[in-house]
Amino acid sequence: MRELRLSASSNSDFLSCQRRYQLSHIYGLKTDTDKESLRVGGRWHTCHEMLELKPGVFCPRCAKREEVDVACYICEGSGRVPEDRMGVVTRYLNKVYAVTPDNMTADEWELERVNLLYSLIGHQWYYKDTEDRFTIIGSELKLEIPIYRHQHSKRRMRKAVFVLKMDRLVREKATGLVYVWERKSTSRSLNDDYWQGLTQGDQVTGYVWGARIAQKLGLLAAYGVSPEDTLIAGAFCDVWHKPTIGPRMLTQKDTRVLMETGQYLGEVFSIGKGAEDSSTNINGIPAQVVQGKQGIAIRETAGMFGARLLQDISDRPEFYFQQRPCSYTDADLAAFGGKQPMLARQIRYVEGNNIWLADLHSCNSTFRCEFYDFCRSGAKYTPGDAAPCGYKLGWGSTPPVPEIDNKEISLE
Repeated sequence: MRELRLSASSNSDFLSCQRRYQLSHIYGLKTDTDKESLRVGGRWHTCHEMLELKPGVFCPRCAKREEVDVACYICEGSGRVPEDRMGVVTRYLNKVYAVTPDNMTADEWELERVNLLYSLIGHQWYYKDTEDRFTIIGSELKLEIPIYRHQHSKRRMRKAVFVLKMDRLVREKATGLVYVWERKSTSRSLNDDYWQGLTQGDQVTGYVWGARIAQKLGLLAAYGVSPEDTLIAGAFCDVWHKPTIGPRMLTQKDTRVLMETGQYLGEVFSIGKGAEDSSTNINGIPAQVVQGKQGIAIRETAGMFGARLLQDISDRPEFYFQQRPCSYTDADLAAFGGKQPMLARQIRYVEGNNIWLADLHSCNSTFRCEFYDFCRSGAKYTPGDAAPCGYKLGWGSTPPVPEIDNKEISLE
């Protein structure tokens, strides 16, 4: 019997389209293209993790390598985490954005780096007092929560767990209450509709439910949270609204000031001539120049745009960042927990009888399904074979073959 590893994302996939669940969570297929939302969200998380490193401790990257890397972007060969964690973040972003991928232009790739770096600077400025309110007691917690046969049962379902990874656990200094802390990045406006959907969604609910079960089972004792303590109070969500503005053309007046003083929005830039007499470099980066009636106009380079983005963040920080608590009643969490054995039974039944059904209404619902082209192509995939063109295996070169009767899956 295959172990069921339920999660908020796998449950959502199964309820949306059983075929999507089968391809993703049983066969382990995923597109071989880098998704912008996952890439940027993942790097936003990584940058925060680096900012939370404790100065002076052994470099975690070198520890994994079991040797000190003289070119390490964290410690720069010292073997220890430096005091300047923002410098670590800058070196990390410079490294991961050093080579432009084929599906993006150099300007687009650099703009993504600048969005991350300057948004992080703005976030640190806006929430500079957060450390005075909370104490971090655990980071990157990976938990496997047992699923019980029904809500009031003490008997666990065989080979069925709910898995979750929490960004961190924090304790509020004033009250002593413990919260799950979750970071999010989104392109949606941070209005009440967004927060209502986030609070009512299974992901954050699952974090609080899973954390409370883990606390009762003693799994959080290592973090100073015992079963006898007050139950985990809820979740704090720290959400970043990704920038929607981009580089723009300066007016001829602003261009003239920039050329004469090197100043733009409170920052000083180095102005130089390009390879051609009519071209201009800003901090060594070629700038787009347009000739006007009364002079030239320059389009912002990525660095100049970063200065304007930081100013926009300072003018309207709540457009970009919001932190809110998400609270749940005991009934809310009991209802979530009660769904897990029911979903597990449904998945077992569908898998055991090979009755995977595709829901065509889910193909373009909110986002285009990553398996849309594959399903429409009529392609076939045999578990154990190499991944089809355009896809890769999420867990290595060869996926485990599911213990079901069918040996070939047709998507005709």
